[in-house]
Amino acid sequence: MERRPLATLEQITAFTGLPARSIYDQVHRGVGVGALAFKVGRHLRWKWDEVDAWLDAQRANGGQAA
Repeated sequence: MERRPLATLEQITAFTGLPARSIYDQVHRGVGVGALAFKVGRHLRWKWDEVDAWLDAQRANGGQAA
């Protein structure tokens, strides 16, 4: 299995179009794409396959929070 590099906050904001402050709020509340974040040292990171699955769930739910 080929591993993809972990996504950074900057990549997630570019991918989703959400501002960094919104992503931080989601991380704190444990919702949205922020709920998928984990810390590597003091930096937030995401697994791209989990972000892709979250996005697919958003499409399936008509954009409602999953």
